[in-house]
Amino acid sequence: MKNYIFKEVARKHGVTAKEVKSEIEKSIAEACKSPNAPINNIGSGKVPTPEEVIDHVLKEIVRLSMS
Repeated sequence: MKNYIFKEVARKHGVTAKEVKSEIEKSIAEACKSPNAPINNIGSGKVPTPEEVIDHVLKEIVRLSMS
């Protein structure tokens, strides 16, 4: 599913899936610079991967749609 998301975003913007993932990684790294940012609580490492962020977002969407 996550690879599909990267590929679909890439297709819509005329870039590669690798470029999409790289830009997401840069955004995540920037967001993690703030020690109190909620993104710091996602994933198992110091900086979450794009896949971990997507998993988290999808779970939140499901959780909120069930409330």
